[in-house]
Amino acid sequence: MGGTSERPGLDATFPLRLRAARLKAGLSLEDLAQKLGGIVTRQAIAKYEKGLISPSPEVLEHLLRVLEIPPSPDIPEEVPEKPEEFMEAVRACVPAITKDTWRERRDIKLTDSSNFALLFARSEIPPAPATRARYLQKTWVELIPEEEIELRPEPRLPRKQALALRIILSEKMKNYLWLERLLRQEKIFQPPFSLKIRKPEEAEKAAEDLRRHWDLGTGAVTNLLTFLEERGLKIFKLVSPEKFESHSGFYRSQPFIAVENNLPVDRIRFRAAAELAQVLFGLTNDPGMVRLYNRFAAAFLLPARILEEYFLPAGRKIAFSELAEIKMRYGISLQAIMRRALDLELVTERRFRSFREMMNEKGWLWKEPVEYRGEENPSRFRRLLHYAVSSEILSPDRAAVLAETTPEGLKKEMGEIF
Repeated sequence: MGGTSERPGLDATFPLRLRAARLKAGLSLEDLAQKLGGIVTRQAIAKYEKGLISPSPEVLEHLLRVLEIPPSPDIPEEVPEKPEEFMEAVRACVPAITKDTWRERRDIKLTDSSNFALLFARSEIPPAPATRARYLQKTWVELIPEEEIELRPEPRLPRKQALALRIILSEKMKNYLWLERLLRQEKIFQPPFSLKIRKPEEAEKAAEDLRRHWDLGTGAVTNLLTFLEERGLKIFKLVSPEKFESHSGFYRSQPFIAVENNLPVDRIRFRAAAELAQVLFGLTNDPGMVRLYNRFAAAFLLPARILEEYFLPAGRKIAFSELAEIKMRYGISLQAIMRRALDLELVTERRFRSFREMMNEKGWLWKEPVEYRGEENPSRFRRLLHYAVSSEILSPDRAAVLAETTPEGLKKEMGEIF
């Protein structure tokens, strides 16, 4: 994480943090050895990452110059003195497990947090605060291995970029969940239904049911990313690798969606809605299922009833201004509108092809002439972080580490505190 002067100590978490930093930078062991000027071999770096040996002060200094190694996982600076308070702190590091968790519903094995509570209950509580702090940190590290993240399959991403994305999203989710626990502001996504969609009619119905469940009627969903955040999904905008537009998955049973920061706003909205389908109906890269998820996304953003009001009677000619009006109201691209009209049999295949040819001739396929004026910015994590700083729960320095910025940048972002 950039913008922090904190030097990572050689604690129990250093091997994991070193590997995370290397993967985040997209470097192989050999690449890193070369960037270090050959002062160590790739075999030595592999041993650092496995915790078999520790780098010398000279090598550590070079590692810090080459990599942005994140600080050790945040743990309470003041470790509770009383055993019962220490137990509560330990449990705070363990994900809450219920009979209705996403992971159990997806038949993915999770460790029962009560086992860890019993383990600590049977053991003698370390008497020294520093020792208890190490216990707490060890618990945090052991409970969040890299395998705790499950990503949607994305074969188009090169292996190094996929690994970097995995590390980035793991870091962001770990920080998000830690901050929620710290502030007692946990928000869990509650799936509105449990079903699979196998055909277009089911995708349409699922979108209608979800709109009904969330009391959306047929209106536009303004700032979709914030809307999904408030329902418990963790949302991130990333400046991301090439070929990446969006991604989704689960981290310690909690779902998240990530979108490319530089996409057009209407594209961000569509990709977020399609990733919502991945979360609801199952992570997949099967082309047929992806088409159904896209159908769900279009139906969720633009209800059929609204499109019918514009296009009926079916087969009539459509003015470009009518498409522009729909886009400005519902935040869905001109091309997605026409594709949806084709799916609903409101336009013919011939008219759809004619529209695509016109868009291609004018150079509008990649940059449409009408821009959606809405904004799509997730805000909840930043809002919680600002609250933690203004309430003096977190120091600006520590909050800046979580925000991946500098303390000065965070202060400027927050403005005056009064």
